[in-house]
Amino acid sequence: MVFVGVHGEWGRIDVTQADLGCGQERESIYKTKRPAPLTCYECDWRLHLVHKTHGAYDLWFLRHANNAPSCEARAVGEGMAHHLLKLDLAHHARAAGWSAEYEVAAPDGSWRADVMATSPDGSRRVALEAQMASISITDIEARTDRYREAGVEVCWFTDRKTAPWLDNVPSVQIARPDDGGPVQVTAGAARFEPKWCEDRTVCDWCDCEDCGTGVDGPLPCEGHGRWELAAPFLLERFVAAICMNATRSHRLRVGWDTKGKWRWITRRYFDLEEEQLQAHSRKYQIVERLLAVQQRQQKARQAAEQEHLAAIEALLQRQKALVKPVVEFVYHEVSTSPSVARDGSPEFAMGAPVYVRGKPYAVICPVASRIPALRRRLAPLVLFAASERERGRIAAQAAPGQRIEVLTVELAPTSPPAVPPQQDQGGLTVRQTVNRMLGLDRM
Repeated sequence: MVFVGVHGEWGRIDVTQADLGCGQERESIYKTKRPAPLTCYECDWRLHLVHKTHGAYDLWFLRHANNAPSCEARAVGEGMAHHLLKLDLAHHARAAGWSAEYEVAAPDGSWRADVMATSPDGSRRVALEAQMASISITDIEARTDRYREAGVEVCWFTDRKTAPWLDNVPSVQIARPDDGGPVQVTAGAARFEPKWCEDRTVCDWCDCEDCGTGVDGPLPCEGHGRWELAAPFLLERFVAAICMNATRSHRLRVGWDTKGKWRWITRRYFDLEEEQLQAHSRKYQIVERLLAVQQRQQKARQAAEQEHLAAIEALLQRQKALVKPVVEFVYHEVSTSPSVARDGSPEFAMGAPVYVRGKPYAVICPVASRIPALRRRLAPLVLFAASERERGRIAAQAAPGQRIEVLTVELAPTSPPAVPPQQDQGGLTVRQTVNRMLGLDRM
């Protein structure tokens, strides 16, 4: 059962058209006394014209004469469902003002279209393929690629209830109602349902601990729309939409369960998807900027912490180095041995207090920035510094006339502690030492 043959005088004929596509009448080749010179375009075997009715269809087709060899034309024409779908596709394309030919082959034989629909100006060609038989995803993708390379658009049509390739190529699923009604497109076309937060500047759906951006605080809405399958509609309407360029095949770009799948969509839905993609892009531009700021802030905090820990380490070294000279200095001054606290104390501006007969007498290396709050308490005491530079810092914050002594000692060069900090000779890390100095280890 084929639609196209070759007439000995008229050339290629299409028996689905009343004028055979060449300006001649069907009656001139139907049941004539002398058989019409009709042959198959594939195997050159003799053909004859057949007329049948099938439901609402008035069918005209060509049949190979007896003992015909197997050929591609017979293979692609097998099956009434295939035959009727090709008729419908060609009829709808012609009703939309396009020309439609059956079994159009590429010059190099790389493809053969069931129905080749061509726009009136010839600028567009669309292969309408009735794929009723089983086919692998690899094969149908390869055939689609060959059409694309030739500049031919393509849409695959199937009535199979399960066709694993539907998502992989521009295609639709069709169904022919049992009551003989018009053919419906049941899958393959999609619509985009937009959804936005009421205030697009703040996303109500985004829980930043779960969204994976790593950004603290609210972010703008990136859209929560999704693709939905279009409700069933007439095949006639779909073919007309293809011809009018009102629908195009599109690989979806949104949705965890739809992204990457081929669907037929309208321009409006493309624009709605594009709007959401742009919002998504803007959101992540903001995320990148905020992450850069957070990273800079984190690095600054880390640098400040390292600097702070290094300063504390240096302070502890100075205090430790000054213990012996301070004890000797005070002994010579008061003729009695003083006692020195093991650690600095917040009560003495983080300096190590020196006691004579149980009373505060001096402070070793107090932190200059902490002195103003304790100025009156520290005013009667002797303040010890390890260098003139440290003496200058302390003097700038101490009470006027405050006694400050400089005892120069040899200090090992300090460097920022490693992370995690290493333990010192006393078995404490720098951080533990800081906690002890602040009294945090007793909380």
